[in-house]
Amino acid sequence: MPTPHVIYILSDEHCGMAMGHTGDPNVRTPNMDRLATEGVTFTRAYANCPVCTPSRGTIFSGRHAHAGPVQGFFDVYKATAPSTATLLRDIGYHTAYFGKWHCGVVKDQAPPAVLEHPEDYTRWPMRTPEYHRAGFQDWYGFEVNNAPFKGFYYHEHEVNPRRLDGYQTDALTDLSMQYLESYDREEPLFMTLSVEPPHFPLEAPERFQRFDPEQLVVRPNFGDRQQELRQQLAIYYAMIENLDENIGRLMDTLNRSPVFRENTLVVYFSDHGDFMGSHDAFCRKSHPQEESIRIPAIFHWPEHIPAQGKRNDLFSLVDLLPTTLGLLGPEIPSHMQGIDFAPVLRGDAFEGPDAVLLEMHGNPRWNLDFLDWRGLVTDRWKYAYYETGHQLLFDLEQDPYEQDNIAATDTGTCERLRRQLLQMLSQAREPYFDVLIEYGTHPESPVVDVSNSETACLSPTWQDMIQKSDR
Repeated sequence: MPTPHVIYILSDEHCGMAMGHTGDPNVRTPNMDRLATEGVTFTRAYANCPVCTPSRGTIFSGRHAHAGPVQGFFDVYKATAPSTATLLRDIGYHTAYFGKWHCGVVKDQAPPAVLEHPEDYTRWPMRTPEYHRAGFQDWYGFEVNNAPFKGFYYHEHEVNPRRLDGYQTDALTDLSMQYLESYDREEPLFMTLSVEPPHFPLEAPERFQRFDPEQLVVRPNFGDRQQELRQQLAIYYAMIENLDENIGRLMDTLNRSPVFRENTLVVYFSDHGDFMGSHDAFCRKSHPQEESIRIPAIFHWPEHIPAQGKRNDLFSLVDLLPTTLGLLGPEIPSHMQGIDFAPVLRGDAFEGPDAVLLEMHGNPRWNLDFLDWRGLVTDRWKYAYYETGHQLLFDLEQDPYEQDNIAATDTGTCERLRRQLLQMLSQAREPYFDVLIEYGTHPESPVVDVSNSETACLSPTWQDMIQKSDR
């Protein structure tokens, strides 16, 4: 068998429940659905650390954030760290990256064009140093845009950024299509197309804004701010439908090409989810609820991955790199912490994990709601331990929308899962959180919040520990 090309399509903040084939009653995603039908989609796929930077470190290293090359929000991919790109280069691949990286911000690396006109750029316009690009050779990337209609990127080794014309997802897809159409190297290609949408700010091309907010079918745990949240959800869906169209355009390019048509593995996934109005939150993640941690994970490789459609195995992003290597054939390095799901993708017998390790490591601390935690999810249970000593326990069979925290009432299950979590953390080289879980002291309270900013209050600390200042 000739060595296949590998295409990763990576979006940002796409909740895995917001696709047609996973049951969303509002959004239309025919291209994602087709890839899923012709291949495999994991309907219980999870982001192990649901915030951008450390999640991306997990994606490309096969290691959990607390023990990987990118250990917190705005950390960098360490210069000598093995990655998907370096490992595939070792077996003869050429590599290319398009779009958002968010694993290489060095604060003084704003080039002359940015310094001369800072008003033309968003908050993090820095150029990614070559040794923080995780071994990708051809580079058309940026750290953070957060401006879907005012995008920019850094072209190869150029010092100053270039502008993206139009809407970011369209423009990056155009760039990657042009690259594919002109690709004439003998080496197989590993390419990543990484787009920010549907990450905030919530903006979409007008022709995709077809949703009437009042007519949307929302989840039972949808928040009380109905009008505001419904308007946000309508734009979020529009961004997903635009993304789906661009996935279709990219697939059409592959299918037209004699280079890629016959033998290309395509994987679509996201770095984390979004609350989508559930639990009264939008443009938020970083907590262990399903909306925050569930992601798309679709594998498509005709004649090599049999059409299986939906599977409910407990897949997570730490498994993506070992699974990719398992499909391609080289030995999986011993430093990988994920599981090789290649057997299940091929339709072979497979016994998957009974639990997925979850965490928030290096939370950005925008406000008091941003705390670190560790947790796990099984077929039935969700457990999390926060740095403040608070615990969450949800019975996903009886309470799929996670509206009833039973940590205080089902103490037996809580203790059993706490012990299981400690064992998983030991196996994953946890540096300190196990000490908090076993020996943590009771923190001082109440905590006075002197900020006047609004927050969704997703952390359990708001119930008994934090009070607003009366200033």
